[in-house]
Amino acid sequence: MENKNDIAWTKKYGNVFVKKVTWLFIASFVLPFLAAVSVYFMTKALDAAMVTLVSGLVVSGISVFIYRLCDDYISQIVADLSDLLDVLINLQEKNVFSENEDTLLSKLQNKVIKLVRILRRQNEMSVREKENIKSLVSDISHQLKTPLANLKIYTGLLEEDALDSERRKECMDALNKTIDKLVFLSESIIKISRLEGGIINLNMSYMSLNETVLMAVKDIYEKALEKNVEIIYDDEAEVSILHDRNWTREAVFNLLDNGVKYAQKGSSIKLTIREYGMFAAVLVEDANGAISEVEQAKIFARFYRGKNGINEEGIGLGLYLAREIAIKQGGYMNLKTTERGNIFQFYIGKTMEKKQG
Repeated sequence: MENKNDIAWTKKYGNVFVKKVTWLFIASFVLPFLAAVSVYFMTKALDAAMVTLVSGLVVSGISVFIYRLCDDYISQIVADLSDLLDVLINLQEKNVFSENEDTLLSKLQNKVIKLVRILRRQNEMSVREKENIKSLVSDISHQLKTPLANLKIYTGLLEEDALDSERRKECMDALNKTIDKLVFLSESIIKISRLEGGIINLNMSYMSLNETVLMAVKDIYEKALEKNVEIIYDDEAEVSILHDRNWTREAVFNLLDNGVKYAQKGSSIKLTIREYGMFAAVLVEDANGAISEVEQAKIFARFYRGKNGINEEGIGLGLYLAREIAIKQGGYMNLKTTERGNIFQFYIGKTMEKKQG
């Protein structure tokens, strides 16, 4: 009948290895007898043969003892490593090996705990993002109800024959605003899907950054005109740089849209293009009051909306998307405050040209 250790060995290492070890054990005890017999026949001295036999058996016994010690040690290490894997699987910050010993196992444990912390942070971020998306989808669904209901009401009114021309014009204006609202919501949903799928593919070309920025100005012009906000364009330099025109245009538009959205009627926004050693920059300066230090740390976060944005149209993606576009092009986003307002700085790295080259 096999003992528990033999069963454990078989489970851990397999029958083939166990058989090989068994034969080695048998050989380690048979060889001393063969050596003793050989000594006796060569010397005819029984004492020498007995000494040879006893010495061989002692060495074999010591070898078996050392082997068992190593087996127990390895078994314990394997068990501890199994516990360490459980720590990783369950995302626990638990010490299996001593922290005070400078061993390979303690170093491995430190790396596993670091990995656990990273995975826990990623899980927490994933949960927060899912909750944000869930809340956002619910918010967009809620916002869709009003324009859809308005479409039904105003189309019904337009079908009335008794509707006079002035009333008809009011209905048409209301319909246009409702359609604009629906377009905005649909574009927001598309941006969300792109961000969630990581679909920000760059089509880099060497072209005028000034022209790209002016395209963004053209996109925001009607909204600025409607709110009586002046956009002051200052091209301190004619900059041609490797960049993605469509995404860069989107980023600058988001910065301008953010400025116009919170601007007071009759105020102005200054738009500046500058060239630095390693970067080209687009600066958007508003007079909307300085953003507080508390909000500055969150302003570029996905879905974040400032306190002054509660009653304004938006879902908190514009600044986040602008920062992502800057990073994708070897640059970064920065925010500085002034006495009058804020300066959003959009940088594109010139190192991208070297990489492409």
